[in-house]
Amino acid sequence: MKVVLITAVKKDFDKNLAAVFAREGYKVYALGEEQIAGIVLLPSDLKEAAVAVQKDAGHIDIYINTTDERNEADNFNVRSGLNDRLIRELYDANVIRPMSMLEAFFPLLEAGEGKRLCYLTAAEASINETRGTDGLGYKMAKAALHNFLQITRNVLAPKGYTIRAYDPMYNEVAAQASAEAAFNYFFRRRGIERGDPNRDDEGNIVFRDAQGRQHSW
Repeated sequence: MKVVLITAVKKDFDKNLAAVFAREGYKVYALGEEQIAGIVLLPSDLKEAAVAVQKDAGHIDIYINTTDERNEADNFNVRSGLNDRLIRELYDANVIRPMSMLEAFFPLLEAGEGKRLCYLTAAEASINETRGTDGLGYKMAKAALHNFLQITRNVLAPKGYTIRAYDPMYNEVAAQASAEAAFNYFFRRRGIERGDPNRDDEGNIVFRDAQGRQHSW
């Protein structure tokens, strides 16, 4: 049985994504408080959650980190004055917490066959595509997450791991439609160009959104 772990089911997108994987026959574990049909809820403590999955399934094939924390007060810039406390909070939530989560569940990924890591991010956090001046703390945190993913890819790719980065386009694409697009992107293997294994795009990190568009880091 293929096993997927979703680190949080808080937003409508998260809940729809969990439901899609369950519908497609996956065993779905998730950290959260709201009971969803076909989903096994885990304790909020990471060590306890990892132990629960170990006892029940013994492995994870697809790991999906749905962390995406924002704050309405994140509306400052270098001219208006920086809120260093809020910047730290957003960094801790969007970078440090995901790093700790991966560490907690990594032994289960090692035991699985899928070895796929999936992370939510936003096109607005792309260094090349940042146009606005709002959300400085959030964008800086997600840019740092991108760097973490690249370094993680460098370490784990030789061991067969692959990584997906995805923008669910909250408030632009309906949660159900975005979840369906995410499922198709997360579980499928990316193509090998003209059958040449040396041009296997699976080894790269490609950042896509709910409409299938590719974004730069």
